[in-house]
Amino acid sequence: MYNKQVGERTLDDCTVLIVDDQASSRLVLETLLEDMVSCVSVASGQDAIDYCKFRTPDLILMDVSMPELDGHETTLLLRKKPSLANIPIIFVTSSSSDEDENKCWNSGCVDFVLKPVNACTLRNRVKSHLNHKLRYDLLEKLIYIDKLTGAYNRHYLDDYLPRLVKDGLRNVCPLALVIFDVDYFKLYNDMYGHLDGDSCLWKVSKTINEALLRPMDKLVRIGGEEFLVILPNTDLEGAKLVTERLLTTVYDLNLPHAASEYERVTLSAGLAIKQADDNKTIDYVMLEADKNLYLAKTGGRNQLKMPSLTKSL
Repeated sequence: MYNKQVGERTLDDCTVLIVDDQASSRLVLETLLEDMVSCVSVASGQDAIDYCKFRTPDLILMDVSMPELDGHETTLLLRKKPSLANIPIIFVTSSSSDEDENKCWNSGCVDFVLKPVNACTLRNRVKSHLNHKLRYDLLEKLIYIDKLTGAYNRHYLDDYLPRLVKDGLRNVCPLALVIFDVDYFKLYNDMYGHLDGDSCLWKVSKTINEALLRPMDKLVRIGGEEFLVILPNTDLEGAKLVTERLLTTVYDLNLPHAASEYERVTLSAGLAIKQADDNKTIDYVMLEADKNLYLAKTGGRNQLKMPSLTKSL
């Protein structure tokens, strides 16, 4: 017996990524599942990795035997990404030997189905793991999501950021942190009232979240009208482009703010980078971003401040 709905999401809302180099196998799996979930198919392990850079499936059906990157290698690479580590991966394999089964478990799968695929077994295992995933997502939302804005909260930051630092060291990639602040927010509350202030924060948070293009990019409310955007594997130039786009997106909302010289709600932003090979602590990088935010606010607001760059709209 499986629940059709867990929290606000249903099985119909779930996306299953099918990874198989054989078109006929992909078609069989899609046909068996398409009345139950949304299916997306790719033909290689690399295609699966590329897909997950911009979208997060709820479950992956992974063929084991594929050229270049096989199922084991692809799964190990996906598991290294903190934002993808909790996606259930079911292997589809033609081998049932103890050695091959052990290899599947060690690669990080949650289950496997044998070829030729039994339709009833496949559907029930997919349902079971999706139900577990929906419950996990609901629990994560209750623990890690700020109720007012829908952004992540400080509990999430404490758990997620250390993993990202380790991931950056392992993969030798930079980590960008951007602290945002809603300009003149106290004046906004004084003029429009706290209910409208809460609505403003929700609209700003929703807009930023929708403008973040990668699953790994996270928005965290760190206090009051202050937010942090975490951009893994992003260098200074990339972080600059993302931040400028976020500032512009909020500016273009045109939320009225009569107490601001811009006559609308705007953001100030401070950016800092942790390189994989530097000796900065993540707390020091946060402090750098906060100092740059202060410079942005004292320098006129509605701008990004970062090393050697000031950008105004």
